[in-house]
Amino acid sequence: MVILIKSIGPLTFLTQDIFRGCGSSKSNNPNSRIVGGTNTQEGEWPWQVSLHFVGAAYCGASVISKEWLVSAAHCFQGSKAWSAHLGMQTQGHAKFVSAVRRIIVHEYYNSRNYDYDIALLQLSKPWPDTMSHVIQPICVPPFSHKARSGDKCWITGWGQKQEAGSAVLQKAEVKIIDQTVCHSTYGVITARMFCAGLMSGKRDGCKGDSGGPLSCQSNGDGKWFLTGIVSWGYGCGRPNFPGVYTRVSNFAPWIYKYVPSVLSDLVKLLIGGISLHFSLLILEYANGSKRYPLFEL
Repeated sequence: MVILIKSIGPLTFLTQDIFRGCGSSKSNNPNSRIVGGTNTQEGEWPWQVSLHFVGAAYCGASVISKEWLVSAAHCFQGSKAWSAHLGMQTQGHAKFVSAVRRIIVHEYYNSRNYDYDIALLQLSKPWPDTMSHVIQPICVPPFSHKARSGDKCWITGWGQKQEAGSAVLQKAEVKIIDQTVCHSTYGVITARMFCAGLMSGKRDGCKGDSGGPLSCQSNGDGKWFLTGIVSWGYGCGRPNFPGVYTRVSNFAPWIYKYVPSVLSDLVKLLIGGISLHFSLLILEYANGSKRYPLFEL
């Protein structure tokens, strides 16, 4: 089934409807763990989550809905009693804490090369609207979204600032690295991975940041998208070895399958009750004679 949106205008207009309710931050113009990072302000990265077990912070995650988070599959080796700390700038001072009720590791996750390094986490209770000033979902990029070499994005986390963790959430601006350079650096880069950082080093995610977001801002409407998930790399902030991230857009259909609530009311209306589990949907927008896919399910 193909749904073609006609005479609606450019993508920047359409995405304001499709992605309303996500990707908004108290600060849409951030300053320049995270190796080479600086302290954040409260509410600046409201989708950032700290995942704990046995009382200690272990990985990061991102809020995508009232009760669902996205993280890295490699964080979840064996069963543990995980808790999610949301709306937190400083470790130990979360505005909302919930046990994790369910963890869905991607069925194709490969622990040898970190391919398909993505997992969904369902909270035991949804975060309340009264916390919306410090907790907000980040937008899940559509399948058609491709990170471009040179794009500037941001990594955030409480992980190590050298190769000792930070009590205050850190942020650092990084660039998307050309895929050919990424592949030549590591040799095991799949289509579901990409590199980001600085080839000179000094800015990178590190131990404890795994599963956290690489957030990229739309030029059109200023919304933030979960372009990547901190996955792996060689050391932390080393020259010529940028960080490797899970390419979230490749997993948009998989995310929609389990968390259809991330689709806006507009898209739900357009698909008219079609089962996301068993149907193929391509939502497109028109720009002159060209058609561009937004979602492929």
